[in-house]
Amino acid sequence: MNDERHSKAAGRQAIEAAEIARLAQRAIAVLAADRPGRSDGLKLRLAQLCDAFISPEEERRHEMLMRLRQDGVKATEIIDHIVPAVAQQMGERWFTDEISFADVTIGAARLQETVRGLGWHDMGRDAAHADAPTILLIIPRGEHHTLGAFVLADQLRRRGYRVDVAVDRHPRQIHEMLRRTRYRMVGLTVSGRRTLASAKELVDIIRLTATRVTPVVIGGSILDKGYDVLALSGADHTARDAVSALRRCGLNAVVSDAPPQELKGLVDVSLDRL
Repeated sequence: MNDERHSKAAGRQAIEAAEIARLAQRAIAVLAADRPGRSDGLKLRLAQLCDAFISPEEERRHEMLMRLRQDGVKATEIIDHIVPAVAQQMGERWFTDEISFADVTIGAARLQETVRGLGWHDMGRDAAHADAPTILLIIPRGEHHTLGAFVLADQLRRRGYRVDVAVDRHPRQIHEMLRRTRYRMVGLTVSGRRTLASAKELVDIIRLTATRVTPVVIGGSILDKGYDVLALSGADHTARDAVSALRRCGLNAVVSDAPPQELKGLVDVSLDRL
């Protein structure tokens, strides 16, 4: 119990109130678009979505998602705005002891399932970019904050990239992926010092294995903790959002019909930032 409360105290220090408010406001704006007269109930609706993803009743969250789609909310809007805002609200409820950490973990996993279910590749669009440049996103072993990486992967696919996501892979497996595929960028999501040590090992493997110079970018809540991330990891860049990551690697959107909204960070909605 003491460890959990210590974890909560550390987590509180990492919360950025402005970021949480911005995510919620963007989600509410999406819910309110072209629906005059309903603004008073929008915050309640967001709270109900949070309840639905925590609830063991699967049909409850499916019904909420169906209502969103029936109201004209696009799949991309759900992924980019609604999902992060619901995740942030789960974190807020945990910090105030309204829900348990188990509830947050289960809810985040269900949000991730939603992203994958609504995602770009599941719309049959990935095949249209079979020859597109490829990006590798790595969630290192021991890193449990995966939701943001899947949101990011979907957004990159919409911009014309092929994206491989490596979750909890052994370094040997990462080595094989790098041998088989020429990646234009490798992104690693890191939330704490322990994962940063794993990231250093992975960066070394990338340097030794990649057949071309491949820029490595680290993102996540580790950037808020005062570490010299580049010195400790050996990565080329750090980035708090995907737009910055792409620009620092000299990359742009591949397709001209990319969505106008800003891409979220490599782990912008990780549990460490909730």
